[in-house]
Amino acid sequence: MFIPKLRMELAPGKKLGSFALEAMRANKRIGSISVVVKEQDVREERSWLPDDEADDPSLRIVPCPDAAYGMSYSLRAGLSDVLAAEVHPDAIIIALADQPFITPDLIDGLIQTYQDDRRLDFVACAGDAIAVPPVLFAPSMYKALSELEGDAGARKLLSSPRYRGEVVQASSGLMLLDIDTRQDFEEARRCCAGLIK
Repeated sequence: MFIPKLRMELAPGKKLGSFALEAMRANKRIGSISVVVKEQDVREERSWLPDDEADDPSLRIVPCPDAAYGMSYSLRAGLSDVLAAEVHPDAIIIALADQPFITPDLIDGLIQTYQDDRRLDFVACAGDAIAVPPVLFAPSMYKALSELEGDAGARKLLSSPRYRGEVVQASSGLMLLDIDTRQDFEEARRCCAGLIK
């Protein structure tokens, strides 16, 4: 895209990557968080992490040496870390650091939907007629997630008839904005400026 986006200042004193992480940390129902970063950029990528990162045992930084080969490598690195750190987690949530407008309430909606129906394999957000991150995955999906390859990500699992899922509507389309281009970044910056006023 352009310079490493997660380190770009989206609002005064706040970098793009910190927004989604703050939303995840603010949700009290989340036990621990694994933040997957490119191994070669660990020092630079960490610059967007919170100051108390070293003091927070529930926050783990997971270097992914193969991140350049596709999204599935990062997904597997995060999943492996969670499964190694926790015995039988109830579920995992995959969120993207370049979605700055997700909220603790949106995350809570995913969790509550799963709590209400444990037969679900996943709970995703509804975006433009497809399921999009953040996504909660039940243990029934861990094996399939660990077998993803290349840059496919989990999207093909979310559209597979093999799995039972539910989608949660975000209160605003802005919540699901994913920063992939300079134009996306500038739009997010304008939105942040409007929210801060």
